[in-house]
Amino acid sequence: MRAVEQFSKFLSILGHPLWMPIAGCLFYFYAIPNYLDQQIITAKLMAVSILTIFLPIVFLFIAKNLKLIKDYNLSDVKERRFFLMFFILLVLILLNNILDVYNYRTLFYFFSGILFSGVVSLLFSMFRMKISLHALGISGLLCFIVGLSLSFQEPLVFSITLFALFLGLVSSSRLFQRAHTLPEVFLGIVAGCIPQLYFFSYWV
Repeated sequence: MRAVEQFSKFLSILGHPLWMPIAGCLFYFYAIPNYLDQQIITAKLMAVSILTIFLPIVFLFIAKNLKLIKDYNLSDVKERRFFLMFFILLVLILLNNILDVYNYRTLFYFFSGILFSGVVSLLFSMFRMKISLHALGISGLLCFIVGLSLSFQEPLVFSITLFALFLGLVSSSRLFQRAHTLPEVFLGIVAGCIPQLYFFSYWV
């Protein structure tokens, strides 16, 4: 039983929503043919990593020390609001300064979907509903990979299947840890998929 708990926690870390934006960028830059200079790719990946991973982690650390949050898991739905508002702000900065719609159209709409998912999550938190951000992140990334496959005619069947299974495993782990209920996981999947599917019409 202890091994199952440890594996469940490992899946939660591996499927953390903060990894999903950079994972989407890696798929775009390396799984799809492009003619960008490697230095430009590295610079964009660094910028995305700073804004979507490093700064949110620093924010959580500061918030914990200032006792604005009780734990790093943001188990209290009220505490999620601060983090979500901060993350939404970071995505807006990313869209306005790093990934413009003219040169990085695909990634621009990918992060637009992430922005809308963040807003939906914030709205749910206002009504005291704690939807699964893990399910949201992975389902959004899964939809993006499907879009890449359709748009660029690239056979990404293995990646799509892998992330579909990963979504199921991580969602199950969140249920096993009692971090979420089944409706919260389902709402997380919907909140991750719908914005990405909506923006398909702009780039796929």
